[in-house]
Amino acid sequence: MKNWSSTINAQQDKHILVVEDDEEISRLLTLFLETEGYRVDICHRGDQAPLRVRQSPPDIVILDIMLPGQNGLEVCQQLRSFYDGPILMLTALEDDVSELTAFRSGADDYVRKPIRPDVLLMRIQALLKRSGPIVASANQYQSGPITIIPGRREVLVNQQVIELQSAEYDLLELLARHQGQPVSRERCFKALRGIEYDGCDRSLDMRISSLRKRLGDSTPQRWIKTVRGVGYMLAADETR
Repeated sequence: MKNWSSTINAQQDKHILVVEDDEEISRLLTLFLETEGYRVDICHRGDQAPLRVRQSPPDIVILDIMLPGQNGLEVCQQLRSFYDGPILMLTALEDDVSELTAFRSGADDYVRKPIRPDVLLMRIQALLKRSGPIVASANQYQSGPITIIPGRREVLVNQQVIELQSAEYDLLELLARHQGQPVSRERCFKALRGIEYDGCDRSLDMRISSLRKRLGDSTPQRWIKTVRGVGYMLAADETR
């Protein structure tokens, strides 16, 4: 983990809890994030993390998967029972199954090790921006049984409120703002991850799959449509 020079000015006075058992990684993360203006606390054990979050709720949790006491996936699930802030997972695992499991556990995003500081910083900033103050809006969008209310960041299916992770909601609202028109994979990816699409990352596909399941739109895909060679589209309400 070298070249920890800052490239972007971060938001000031934000509190980050880093749950990481590797002392050298923890030290470097603390130095880097404090240089960027964040307040950083470190927790070295998974089984201690929920109590730390309850005692002093951070603005964002950076959570390693491989931890003593309790693994990061279990910690993430436990945190989601009371913590609404963004969770960014760190993983040394390369397989898509592990990434999908992280999302299903309640993570908002993930970063692979070895950590690239510029990528980590952009992911943190994107997550904090999404979790910032809600701006009221009179607009709402309808696609079949799905109602999206941006002013409340609320989604209803057949008039019943459903729970979405922050990143899932942001992706759905992006599609809603362009309802009836395809949104490119590149634009969706940048909105989701805060970085340019590299043509290989599958996190967008995982998010779309998860979003469809939560909306009851898995088979057939009536409301969130795949536009081959372009991206994704939220169907206009008249397709009902």
